[in-house]
Amino acid sequence: MNQFLKDILDQPAALHQALDHTLGAGVSELRSAADMVRSSRRVVLTSMGSALYSLIPLHHELSRHHPSVHLVETAELLADPPADKDTLYLIMSRSGESGEVAAFSNVLHERHAPLIAVTMTRTSTLARNAGLVLNDPVPYDGFICTKAYSTMTLIGLLLAAQAGGGLTDRLTARLRKTFDWMEETKEAFHRAAASVDWLGGPLYFLSRGVGNALTLSGALWLEEAARVPASTMSIANFLHGPVEQVDERFRGVWIDLAPDDRSRAMFASAFSHGGRWLKLVVDDPGSDFELRSHDLPAAFRVLPAAMPVQLIAWKSADALGIDAGAMRYLGWVVK
Repeated sequence: MNQFLKDILDQPAALHQALDHTLGAGVSELRSAADMVRSSRRVVLTSMGSALYSLIPLHHELSRHHPSVHLVETAELLADPPADKDTLYLIMSRSGESGEVAAFSNVLHERHAPLIAVTMTRTSTLARNAGLVLNDPVPYDGFICTKAYSTMTLIGLLLAAQAGGGLTDRLTARLRKTFDWMEETKEAFHRAAASVDWLGGPLYFLSRGVGNALTLSGALWLEEAARVPASTMSIANFLHGPVEQVDERFRGVWIDLAPDDRSRAMFASAFSHGGRWLKLVVDDPGSDFELRSHDLPAAFRVLPAAMPVQLIAWKSADALGIDAGAMRYLGWVVK
């Protein structure tokens, strides 16, 4: 089996493992991190690549409880290192050794700035420079960041829930139910993706709100796996001009984690102009990949939705005869 596909299908078990660790052996660190977040005047979330997109749900949820939360690409922070020592930094990286991540963590360490690391690698430069480490215990993926995207997203969301007072037994039970459902559904999603006969070219990923975490990630996965370009935009912005490109040649993916009358109307407008579409919509039996809400907040629905988005990237590569994850120019990417 292709390694990318294997990592995709291994996600439900990986999410259970990350949840068990974070609320078990790692719960003291989680509580301490939440205390640091609550007591900080300003919080900056930062990373590169897929890990940067893993931070979007955390940013979405934390902004509901904290007055000053910012999401910034690490390369931008490194280009103009901040001098504000009253800011708490949270860096997310599976390896802790990405060039910008390691370098910026060195800067923060030298300046004695408070730093939380979310990483799979306790021995990394990032972890050594951090005052507190939230460890992701899941084994590395192959080349493409797959399980790591979802499990680090989960750890970020658990931190947001702990900081906001919403990490309850009820939420934990819903998460376990969702991961069980993913395990039960993954082969059906695999078959659904494999049956799409028009994948293999550029795609446009559209969503709204926290769903935009998956449009950005979906574009990255497609470009890494299938080596074809992808575009992303919010559906509302798309309807302000780029909708002009929709015709019989258009290929789009619509992700709706919190459907309502407004979102349904916006996408009905886009669909009416033609093209080919894949729909990933929560609690909609008419979707190509029907997702279940399981009464989770919208940000947590990113977790089950990631799997079919990744399968779309895998199928696109497979349709082109590409071994997804077998990179041509890069020996290893650390994120």
